[in-house]
Amino acid sequence: MDDEETIHRALARTLRREPYELLHAYDAAEAAAMLVARDDIVGVICDHYMPGTHGLELLMGIRERFPDIVTILLTAQADVELVMAALNEGRIHRFVTKPWDNDELRELLNCLLWAEDASKDSQRKERAARERQLRDELMPMRDTSTGAFVIGPEDGE
Repeated sequence: MDDEETIHRALARTLRREPYELLHAYDAAEAAAMLVARDDIVGVICDHYMPGTHGLELLMGIRERFPDIVTILLTAQADVELVMAALNEGRIHRFVTKPWDNDELRELLNCLLWAEDASKDSQRKERAARERQLRDELMPMRDTSTGAFVIGPEDGE
């Protein structure tokens, strides 16, 4: 979200090949309306100096109301102490300065947006490994020559 059309176009160019839809809002009210209307929004990039509400305030409000949405403050000029406090308190995810490096911004977004998916994938793999281990432990022994299940003691034990 930014009030400058040139920033919207620059972000669109930077992110045009990324696997997500880019939505544009020009003020806090428009951004808030989008967040309420759509449940598929996973991240917000917002300029700090906006008409009305400062971007940092908007992002901190978004984090309170929509804690799963990634929030990134984009600005050329901001109160660094305030931004660092917000970062340290977990009230925003990242701070990016203008002009940004296109590759770094894409990498940052992909890292933040897909980190939760990677975490869930890792948890699924761990759960599957535990299930396989339990199944192997609980599975009756098999005779290696015939493949039959061994119900009684092995080798006359």
